[in-house]
Amino acid sequence: MITGEIKNKIDKIWETLWTGGITNPLSVIEQLTYLMFIRSLDQKEQELEEMESWGDKVTHIFAKTPTAQAMRWSKFKDLHADTIFATIQSRVFPAIKEMKHGQLPDFDKDGNLVPVVVADKGADDDLESAFSNFMKDAAFIIPNGYVLEKLITGLEDLYEHDLTNVDIQGDLYEHMLSKLTTAGTNGQFRTPKQIREMMVELMAPTADDLICDPACGTAGFLVSAAQYIHRMHGDKMSQEQWNNFYGPMFTGFEIDSTMLRISAMNLMLHSISRPDLRYMDSVSKQNEIKEKFTLCLANEAVICGLTPEKARNFKEFAA
Repeated sequence: MITGEIKNKIDKIWETLWTGGITNPLSVIEQLTYLMFIRSLDQKEQELEEMESWGDKVTHIFAKTPTAQAMRWSKFKDLHADTIFATIQSRVFPAIKEMKHGQLPDFDKDGNLVPVVVADKGADDDLESAFSNFMKDAAFIIPNGYVLEKLITGLEDLYEHDLTNVDIQGDLYEHMLSKLTTAGTNGQFRTPKQIREMMVELMAPTADDLICDPACGTAGFLVSAAQYIHRMHGDKMSQEQWNNFYGPMFTGFEIDSTMLRISAMNLMLHSISRPDLRYMDSVSKQNEIKEKFTLCLANEAVICGLTPEKARNFKEFAA
């Protein structure tokens, strides 16, 4: 649970961005999400290094070169503000925009990005390419090293002293998203967490479901469904079901590129590493999917006021 003290710390971080000139709540969340994602990559890399020390074969997120290792949160977070800013602006952020197959690209001696190349591309390659496509228009708009250093210091304080487990980290993100209280021009509505969780409890998704949110926003419904499945079925799931969980189980459609980027980061922060996210209007002729999904979760505002033709299209969307 997020306490009043933690909320105050989050609000101070939020205020840092506002005083730095970033006043759009969606932009604030997007920039903070990038930083949280960058930190989570280093945490996952530390877990991989521990697994490797026990003899497991792993694929590292960061290359072993000095340049790539310098992109890790733990390596740059205590450096001078200007150095942190230059590292993220010219190295880390361009790298996460080109992340593929769970790996970050490296940079050569001239500072040119070296793309990730994997000889044996698997079934998830299209999803990885889609992620890179959503990120291509992403922009790092934190204005200077002073603001960035304050943000990193604030986030580190939260992670080190207040965010003791994944559930609390999820609650932190929920508190941030709760600041998106106004409907956007495209009819964007954020469904409160308690309503999402009630709907998921009523639908009781299983480890064999294929779940879709046809207007996913920040992917809240998909996260709630994933948490329910993990809690109710995690200790009984087969390897095939876990492959479904990390791969094709979760699909989200959205017509706002910023929301898609936040969705991808949100799902990855909740350990859903390969969701199928698409830029698409789910009730338009562009969507030709029929009877694919076993469960659709959505805010009713998505389907209110649809024409009869669009309503029929929506009904055909799921089995």
